[in-house]
Amino acid sequence: MSFEEQLTPYGMLPSNLRVCRLGDLCVENGIQTGPFGSQLHKEDYAAEGTPILTVEHLGDNRIIHNKLPLVSDNDKARLIKFTLKAGDIVFSRVGSVDRRALVQKSEDGWLFSGRCLRVRPDIAKIDPHWLSHFLGLPAFKSFIRGVAVGATMPSINTKILSDILIYYPSLAIQKKNAKLLTAIENKISCNQKVNQILEQMAQALFKSWFVDFEPVKAKIAVLEAGGSQEDATLAAMTVISGKAVDALMVFEHEHPEQYAELKAMAELFPSAMQESELGEIPEAWHHGPLSNIATFANGKVDVCSLTPETYISTENMLENRAGISTASSLPSTNSVPEFRFGHVLISNIRPYFKKIWLARFKGGRSADVLAFETLGSVTIEYVYNLLYQETFFNFMMQTSKGVKMPRGDKKSIMGWQCIHPDKKISNAFSKAVGEYYSFIEINNAQNKTLTQLRDTLLPKLLSGEITLPETEQAVSEVENV
Repeated sequence: MSFEEQLTPYGMLPSNLRVCRLGDLCVENGIQTGPFGSQLHKEDYAAEGTPILTVEHLGDNRIIHNKLPLVSDNDKARLIKFTLKAGDIVFSRVGSVDRRALVQKSEDGWLFSGRCLRVRPDIAKIDPHWLSHFLGLPAFKSFIRGVAVGATMPSINTKILSDILIYYPSLAIQKKNAKLLTAIENKISCNQKVNQILEQMAQALFKSWFVDFEPVKAKIAVLEAGGSQEDATLAAMTVISGKAVDALMVFEHEHPEQYAELKAMAELFPSAMQESELGEIPEAWHHGPLSNIATFANGKVDVCSLTPETYISTENMLENRAGISTASSLPSTNSVPEFRFGHVLISNIRPYFKKIWLARFKGGRSADVLAFETLGSVTIEYVYNLLYQETFFNFMMQTSKGVKMPRGDKKSIMGWQCIHPDKKISNAFSKAVGEYYSFIEINNAQNKTLTQLRDTLLPKLLSGEITLPETEQAVSEVENV
């Protein structure tokens, strides 16, 4: 491929940039494939040891620290040449070949697997942070997908990566620009972590109310000890609020309206349990198939009305319940299934990736993304947190079809047995977690703005088209958003 042909995808002009093969900007043997199957088997994974990075753990320039496989010290010594160090860039070798992550200091000494490629830049020639941002250019991602080998399962190798041309300004400019871009990404990452904590808080409340039945059991314990119904309600209030009785008395005095709301909420919970096929559940609650409270959403939407931001496929749904990202492309069909605000979207391919998202806008989805809507007997927040559980994804896997690419069985999914609480309690739950989801929406909106800012600045900064003399001030402003 000629200089001009390779230059065009990046949308850059060479007049103010140096150009070099990626291989020449790395240390000796700086682009390396991970250990193949003959060198590392899943049986080698250990309960304790050193993390080994797989393709599934490559986020958007970040390594996802979730359920990382580990290898023993003996295997680490055997695989020493596959060690990572801070500043390395790890690529997906097969499949989504545009995925890459920059190794941070906290990940120094980890290993990488055979489905990955490690790029080790020569820091005397190029700044690793700058290079990783360059490799994140939308145009570069499109380019790398285009030069990958294979149609059904595209792949890249050390030669393909080594021969790619990199356009770059001076090292000093690289460092300044990378500092600002990294500050933007750090803020995005911080917002994502806050969202994860808020999701965990909602799940903790769901588990307390609808799995462990703590408010109900608190009432039962008081009544069995000879307490009054009023005492039982107070016990449930302590469980729901997390406040001790003394603190509740102060709360009643200082915030009488909120105290009255809390009491009314506690009174909704039954004071006894009943036997069911799912074990003991609160009295007057029901159980049955998922189809009694939710259904698969229908409807189509024209692809011409969609954008990469409003199209959801299994590719841009994030693993381990991390939400969604922007789609890399739109489908070539005229129409696709739609989704609406308040639908619960779940990837039906490889359920073990646990891809789930509560839709905050309307759009289109691939046929492999299921959309659930409530039938009205419970709230959508209840359905979302119900399907968010590990037990549901385990059930999807147990009843899935296919070995290499398991796919959830829709009939089995709708037959999944679950608890159907009183609607008033599901309403109270939605009100309690509503503030969490409001904050999540605010953070997502901010991340969308930051992402647009980053993607606008990225090609201009990396090409040297614009410069930021006040980089320190710009970084400070981003960090204080």
